[in-house]
Parts: sequence; structure tokens; C-alpha cells
Amino acid sequence: MSRPPSGDASPPVRPAHGGTHAPGGDVTASTPAVDGIAIAAIVSAVGNVVFGSFLGLFLPLLPAAFALVSVALGHLALVRIRRTGRSGRGLARAALAVGYLGLVAFALMVCGTLMFTGYGLALMGF
Repeated sequence: MSRPPSGDASPPVRPAHGGTHAPGGDVTASTPAVDGIAIAAIVSAVGNVVFGSFLGLFLPLLPAAFALVSVALGHLALVRIRRTGRSGRGLARAALAVGYLGLVAFALMVCGTLMFTGYGLALMGF
């Protein structure tokens, strides 16, 4: 394919998908930005896994609160990613999985505590 003479060249056109022209005339695609809410969701989920067991000794409802925050932010991030087309879907899904697992673990601990407390009280004659 021949190039037009330099005097007839039209100005460069930016591609519709947001890429840029490389010096050789090739078009390079730019990656979409990662959604900030997805990052906040995964940070909350990882923070709950790392610090939740220790802080749960002093504030027993704190791991459940962090799990709820992770789940809420994960769902918000998925909706926002679907609407805007940003990346971060994997981060949001990972935060949802960790958050829901944290909520299930918390529910099992509460049920176990209540069950064994009732069993202990029954053994003592109450």
C-alpha cells in the first residue's frame, strides 16, 4: 500500500476504542483502569483474613462487619464494572467469595457457641 504524498496527508485520527498510534503507524490498545471499589473490596477482604482472627478476640463482631463490607463493596463493584466497562471483575468476585466465606464462618461460630452453651447448661442442670 502506497503512502500519500506528504502534502496530502490528513491529520492522525484517534481510534474509537481508546488506543493510541505507535510511531510505526500501528494502533496499541490501552487497558481499562481498575475499578476503585473493586480494589477497596479486595483490600477489605484480605484485611479481614489477615487481621480478623486477632481483632476478633477483642471485638467479636469486627470480622463479621468486615465481611459485610467486603460483600457490599464487591456487589457495588460488579455493578459499576458492568456499567462502565472497567477492569477488576476478578477482584470483585474474589472479595465476594472471601466475604461470603467469612460470613458463613461467623454464623457457624455463633451457632456452635449457642449450641455448646445450651448443652453445657443442660449438663449443669439448668
